[in-house]
Amino acid sequence: MSDETGGTDEPQLPPMTPPAPNVLPPQPPSVIYVQQVPMQTNGLAVASLVLGIIGLVLFWTVWGGILLGILAVIFGAVGLSKAGRGGPNKGMATAGLVLGVLAIIGSVLFIAFVVSVANNVSDQFQQVGSAVNGAGGVVLNVPVPPLV
Repeated sequence: MSDETGGTDEPQLPPMTPPAPNVLPPQPPSVIYVQQVPMQTNGLAVASLVLGIIGLVLFWTVWGGILLGILAVIFGAVGLSKAGRGGPNKGMATAGLVLGVLAIIGSVLFIAFVVSVANNVSDQFQQVGSAVNGAGGVVLNVPVPPLV
């Protein structure tokens, strides 16, 4: 439809221009500062665990197993009491205590085994010696080759 001026009824819109992009400068990354609380340690629990492990590995050295086992038990007991008063590493102290006891038991059993075997071997030698003496003291003469 046209009006008297020769135009149309429709309103004239201004030419469309794209909106300006909303460009913001890049923001620096946000930094959050967290204050770290120093971790408490229970040195006796750590020492107990280390000595218990070494004592259990060295139970066959007899004194190493017994001495390290006793130290592991002592440090483990003190570490447990320290952990009971609010200190950390209760499980580590318990493990050290148990490993220390196992090292002591292993060493004692190893000593008993070695003594038993030594007694049996000694008895065997005595029986052979009495058999040789009972047979009139016969000694086998075996020639020994010269050692150039």
